[in-house]
Amino acid sequence: MTFERKDVSKLGSDWNDTLVWYAKAVGKLQERPLASRTSWRFLAAMHGFNEVLWSAHGYYSSGEALPSDSDRARFWDQCQHQSWYFLPWHRGYLASFEAIVRSVVVELGGPADWALPYWNYFDPNSRSVPPAFLQKTMPDGSPNHLFVEARYGDGNGNFIIQPEDVSLNALKDHAFIGGDSGGNSGFGGPDTKFNHGKGVNGHLESDPHNTVHGLVGGLADPEHDEDRTTYGLMSIPATAALDPIFWLHHANIDRLWEVWRKRDPHNLDPDQETWLKGPVDRKFIVPDPDGEGITFTASQMLDTTAAPLNYTYQDTSDPLAGSTRKKVRLTGLRLLSDAPMVNFMDIKSAGGQVATELLGANTSTIKLAGGVSQTRVTLDTASADKVNNSFDSVKLLSTMPKEPDRVFLNLENIRGKNDAAVFYVYVNVPNGDDPKDHPENKVGVLSLFGVSDASKTDSPHGGAGITQVFEITSIVDNLQLDESQLSDTLQVQFVARNTVKPEHDITVERVSVFRESL
Repeated sequence: MTFERKDVSKLGSDWNDTLVWYAKAVGKLQERPLASRTSWRFLAAMHGFNEVLWSAHGYYSSGEALPSDSDRARFWDQCQHQSWYFLPWHRGYLASFEAIVRSVVVELGGPADWALPYWNYFDPNSRSVPPAFLQKTMPDGSPNHLFVEARYGDGNGNFIIQPEDVSLNALKDHAFIGGDSGGNSGFGGPDTKFNHGKGVNGHLESDPHNTVHGLVGGLADPEHDEDRTTYGLMSIPATAALDPIFWLHHANIDRLWEVWRKRDPHNLDPDQETWLKGPVDRKFIVPDPDGEGITFTASQMLDTTAAPLNYTYQDTSDPLAGSTRKKVRLTGLRLLSDAPMVNFMDIKSAGGQVATELLGANTSTIKLAGGVSQTRVTLDTASADKVNNSFDSVKLLSTMPKEPDRVFLNLENIRGKNDAAVFYVYVNVPNGDDPKDHPENKVGVLSLFGVSDASKTDSPHGGAGITQVFEITSIVDNLQLDESQLSDTLQVQFVARNTVKPEHDITVERVSVFRESL
């Protein structure tokens, strides 16, 4: 049987049958002991486990029986982040969870075709966490297991994802694999081994994935925010999967992978054996409804209609109506969007190489806090001239012009203590102006989901923090349209979206700018 995952906002009433059965099944899974492979907590610990945080939130009691050392080593702390395995691992994880929940729904007398719904926060009518997750009781007065206390949003009971918080720009990126040398970070992330969280975020992971985690989880008490137990479950990887809304959020991320795959024939998954059959250093494993361990690879995660997945989505239509990065750029440069041009997509499709070069960087670590933080990036004049000169073939209308350089802003080795922090990032806002008055200068949203663990020097992450890459090519293109040029400096500003304080110790070790050239 092929199951259909539906948009939660289109299921009918707030308490539709799908969510009623989900809530009942969650309650049953929560009754199972932690050591059971099909319990709510065991499944959540596969994403991440932290004894201190789980104890503080009431999900673990000191002395409680843990799974065997073997089970913990094989099943727990598997989630893949800052990696090209981010999407296939979460797809297998979601499928295992869905099958286990469905089996409980059937045991309780529910429908055999129950499927996990998705939360599409890009729908203007569905920007808030669904109402059923915000009520303490179900319609019959019984406890609602979709509600969790440790879900704080903006701290005032609001869980709304605003239009400016997230984007679908990742869908325009043809390259699945990103690099870690300053250029495009890719739709799906960089080539890694098994990676439980450190390094460069892929495009879809950074936006909207990370941002939704931070804005939904939030922070309970800004006056005592040095205590990680005051952060919402969704804000921290080691607790995120304890919140039932986690699974609907990730169903939407998984759906967007399908949207990306279908919207353009140039959007191709990796074909390297190391991705298809990897990772070689630790196998992915999930439990089936009987608790038996099932290993899987990325190659098994490509056809959702085939075993072991067996599902489709209600809507995988293209929300961008065919818009691509190339079309947007050429239109922006006032050229015909279908004009012949040697471009990055064609070069990479033909197995060609794209050169990456550092243009410049700021001079010292910057600390981010509330309000507006800023730094200035000094560019090498000769390198900036290369970018400016890359527009010559377009301006001169040569018979076979080359696409001008692409330019990327890198926020390297971000460290800190506030996983819920979210910032809007702007480049070259006119001096003295409010960045919010210049949406054309906004280059993206920075969310610090996972930053605290990635900052610990005594952890497997090594304390390197996380790195975020934003494409700022449109800023450079606009300079050319204004008959100006990329100069020797760029001003970068960070505007806090939510509560951020100096004691959160959020730092960016280096802010750098790179160019990709053909």
